[in-house]
Amino acid sequence: MKKNALPELAVIGGGASGLAAAVFAAKMARGKIRITVYEANPRIGKKLLVTGNGRCNFSNLNMDSSHFNGDAVLAENALKLFSTNDTLEFFKDGGVFYRADNAGRIYPLSNQASSVLDFFREETLLSGVYIETQFPVTEISVKNGGFLINGCKTADAVIVACGGKAAPVHGSNGEFFSVLKKLGISVTPLYPALTPICIDGFTKALKGIRAEGTITIRQGGKTIASDRGELQFTEYGISGIPAMQVSGKTATVLSEKTPVFAYVDCAPSVSAEELREFILRSLNTRPEKPAEMLLSGIMPKRLSVYLLAELSFKPDKPIKTINPGAVDKIIAAVKNKKYKISGIKGFADAQVTSGGVPASELNANTLELKKIKNMFVCGEAVNVDGECGGYNLQWAWSSAYTAADAAVKELLYAQNK
Repeated sequence: MKKNALPELAVIGGGASGLAAAVFAAKMARGKIRITVYEANPRIGKKLLVTGNGRCNFSNLNMDSSHFNGDAVLAENALKLFSTNDTLEFFKDGGVFYRADNAGRIYPLSNQASSVLDFFREETLLSGVYIETQFPVTEISVKNGGFLINGCKTADAVIVACGGKAAPVHGSNGEFFSVLKKLGISVTPLYPALTPICIDGFTKALKGIRAEGTITIRQGGKTIASDRGELQFTEYGISGIPAMQVSGKTATVLSEKTPVFAYVDCAPSVSAEELREFILRSLNTRPEKPAEMLLSGIMPKRLSVYLLAELSFKPDKPIKTINPGAVDKIIAAVKNKKYKISGIKGFADAQVTSGGVPASELNANTLELKKIKNMFVCGEAVNVDGECGGYNLQWAWSSAYTAADAAVKELLYAQNK
């Protein structure tokens, strides 16, 4: 650190966590630190504009570490420092009001992600944060207790907010992890998360069907993950929030030799016994009813026709042709349909990255690298990923606050020594 000069803080990445870290640091430092954001894209916050289908679901009222995968203890610590309530006050102070839906998902009142990005643009400007775009950071070296970036920029502290590999079209391609590895920092394997699931030999006959259901991932008799909600059937497999919720954990076991299967319950609100009673009653009281109508009051007709056809029941034949002994097979098809998983959609279709810098490399309370003093990591670059519903953006804010708070304290302490 140069004597009598302002300490310099470099933030690598102008996405959600990077912009938040820069704004937090500026507010904490009150002009006593020079803060620069280095962004590879021509504009900051590109990925923010597409979050929440363009509406930016930026937090959730039901926030705790149980909604996170990976090193969830890091999320637990960060949420204690900067909670959902802190997030709401932070945005409200900047003029962004919010609304919460029935599931607790929080959106800007404008219902537009651009409101959140505009907020950060204004805050960085008012806080005196410098922004350098079209500046991909490809090298960082430790020099005389500080840092040299790309051989031409200096910093006394660095906050790594480079994102992961998900949605590379929006700028997060994972290339910065190679920079960290050159510095001796380990990175866990990276997988796409919050992405659709591909089914081996899946039929296009189900394409476009949406239905309430539960998807459970199993391998070798062990349940890997499960979630319930609206499933969306595609030409390649299963999408929708429940499928995306379990995709990250699915990805981590797909590389193993044991096959992985998805079991789908297409009538989760009806028990097997209730379904049995319903079917038997129809067989007894409506024997002339066409088979295609047997389950149409429980699920989308196209889905019920497909499930019955899979069991060799002809949809145009009356249900009296169905042997009562086959009822168990129908129940199994409705409540426990088995699909072999061939993979998940890649990073291009993923919303977030599973994996990153692990907790073993970080101080759990500050997110500072144990091996490199005054270098911090936050956001998607850390081995923490959340469920759909605003959890990943809350992690971005909470981890950014944690890193910014620690970095500013370190720099101001060194300045005043």
